[in-house]
Amino acid sequence: SSQKSEADSARFKSIVTMYEGMKPKDAAKVFDRLEMSVLIEIASQIQPRKMSDILGLMMPEAAERLTVELARRAGADKPAEVSAELPKIEGKVLPAKTN
Repeated sequence: SSQKSEADSARFKSIVTMYEGMKPKDAAKVFDRLEMSVLIEIASQIQPRKMSDILGLMMPEAAERLTVELARRAGADKPAEVSAELPKIEGKVLPAKTN
């Protein structure tokens, strides 16, 4: 239902706002460890100026992967595909990566 997706996007917006309110170095520590599918959704909604501070403090490999994903997404022919991916990550607990 559209009400559910509105609630989901409101919840997601609050996550974005929470990261925007964090110190860039603290956000970077978390971003380094986040699964890419989640990270890309958050990073693409954070204010670019704030995101650039965070990106600069991330581990180079993580920052590089994120940059590639953001660039890939920016080059997406159909923007509809991008928004269609959003609800998939809502409310689903992603398994922690075990290294």
